[in-house]
Amino acid sequence: MTVRRLKVLIAGLPSHSLYKSQLRGITDGQRWGDETYLLAFIADMLQAQYGVAYVGVTNKQPPQMTPYPRPETEADVANQTEEAQANARAEDYLELLSSGALEGQQAPGETSGTGAPGQVPRSLPDAVQPPQEATATN
Repeated sequence: MTVRRLKVLIAGLPSHSLYKSQLRGITDGQRWGDETYLLAFIADMLQAQYGVAYVGVTNKQPPQMTPYPRPETEADVANQTEEAQANARAEDYLELLSSGALEGQQAPGETSGTGAPGQVPRSLPDAVQPPQEATATN
């Protein structure tokens, strides 16, 4: 078997094959094909349509709609881990604030004194900086 033939066979594998699932980063063993993702999307859109119809008929808040569960990817797991760590840091910081241990100290990102309106303190990381306004050039 030639390398070219092997490459063609691998490229022709269905989207729910183990190889392509590994490429997409599926971690929980559920291997979905394109059709299954489309059916889950349709189920979510039907729930949304039901919510719109419910509001139109009853003039009340619709019931809580939960999206159809998708397979977990490595990125989802990493995001959940980062979110849990951020929540733990925030809870620790709030605990320090409520206990009075940080009394008289400057909060992170806070500047001493007043700056110009719209000025961002230098202590903020680049990811938190507000977007720059685009200047029109003719």
